[in-house]
Amino acid sequence: MQQPHLKNLVAMVIGAVIALTAAVLWDAWHYLQQAAPPSSGTQHRPMAAFNVDPSWVKSGTPNFRAVETARSADGRSITGLWACDGPTTFEWTFGLDETVHLLEGRVEVEYLGRRFVLDPGHTAVFHAGTKAVWHVPEHAKKVFKLQHPGPLVLAWRHLFPAR
Repeated sequence: MQQPHLKNLVAMVIGAVIALTAAVLWDAWHYLQQAAPPSSGTQHRPMAAFNVDPSWVKSGTPNFRAVETARSADGRSITGLWACDGPTTFEWTFGLDETVHLLEGRVEVEYLGRRFVLDPGHTAVFHAGTKAVWHVPEHAKKVFKLQHPGPLVLAWRHLFPAR
């Protein structure tokens, strides 16, 4: 009597393995079709000046510059360089998740009720939909990675906000 049940279980496991394999192959094929080709040399991409909403600037006259250096095939991830000359204090609203790695300068940050300092070599993560107050005493240059967190992560964060 147990054989038909065992056959059904084996068939379900085989079906799941086939479905998972097909999904992995589909993702790999999709990535390969849209991914940028490997570099055959360097590219010069200078940073360009940009303005932010004037209400974000709390003090000083910041000189913001940035350049996008890479974008994922699906457009959900962007990497680049950003720089700011101060002294200045400004509020930054994060539209996407952002991971930053400070290359030069110093930034004093107020974020989610906490204060911390970014010095060269430091990394910090900021979530989409949040705000931070940045104070740049003289100059700051960072590498940034923007990433769309996806609807499930956004829903989770809405239900269980960071403390």
